[in-house]
Parts: sequence; C-alpha cells; structure tokens
Amino acid sequence: MEAVKSARLNIGVTEQGGENRGKAVEAYLASCIPSLPPGSPWCVAVVRFRLKAAATLFQRSYDVTMPRTGYTPDYVAWAYRVGKWISVSQAKADPSLLREGDLVCFHFPQMGRHAHMGVIDKIGDWGVHTIEGNTSPELDDSEFVDRDGDGYYPKVRNWSELGPKGGFIALDF
Repeated sequence: MEAVKSARLNIGVTEQGGENRGKAVEAYLASCIPSLPPGSPWCVAVVRFRLKAAATLFQRSYDVTMPRTGYTPDYVAWAYRVGKWISVSQAKADPSLLREGDLVCFHFPQMGRHAHMGVIDKIGDWGVHTIEGNTSPELDDSEFVDRDGDGYYPKVRNWSELGPKGGFIALDF
C-alpha cells in the first residue's frame, strides 16, 4: 500500500529537454544499481525510485534480494524465484490475490520478454488501474501499451493488455 501512495506523488511528470531526459527522469535513472545513463528507458527506473522513496518515507525495508536494476526481466525472474509472481490467469481467476502497490509487468511477444512495468493503483474484476512511467496519456479505450512515451501517467489495463506471459509481482509494503 505504501508503494502506491509513493507512486501517486509523481503522476504527471514528463520528459524535459529530449527523449528520456529531464531532472526527474534522470533522478529515476540514477536510482538504479547500476545507475542508467541519461536517455535510457525509465519505466522500471521510476518504479525503483518510488520503492526506495516509499521505504525511506515509511521507515520500511524491502527484500534485499530484490533487484535494483532498470530491467523488467530481472524483476520477473526474481519474483518467480522467491514465489512472488502472480500470472494474469491467476489474477483474472482471483483478483483478491492482488494489492494496490503491487507491480504490473507487461510481456511483449514480439520482443520475447517482459519489457514494461508499472504499479497497481486499483483492482477490478476486468483488470487493473495502473501508474506507469515512460508511457503516454491513456487513449480512449485503447489496448495499446506504449513503452516509449513522455511521462508518468495513470492507465486502465484489461487483463489482455499485459500480454500472454504478463503478470504481477506481490510486494510486502
């Protein structure tokens, strides 16, 4: 829950001065270990930044084995390894498995991997409301997943939009 409160703080942040650039975006990129160079994709970096900020703000710690990188597949592999992965089919069958603040991971078949991440804001029987970075504002009822947009925006995601191997990472805070 604390993670989503922290995530909501940056809704509306946009890139400034070029693609994947700007003071806030570069702070997100720098929060990863190893830090990512300016101009890098930042959807995972903003998640990392917000998790770190939430842990500090709420005087909590999160699993020391959890990745601190800016690469979605690292987080998915970790979630599988430690039993925190919830597949779309599991979530669709039982949405109560999800909590606000859990991470949402999008699978792109054309890339053969998970390649976008956000945070669950709200949960429904049809899918989830998310907050995502490096994306575009929500288009009317669009099922397009933009992983190269200009800001940090709330989105409405049907289960199918997460891709065939998409899913969620359960967080402890």
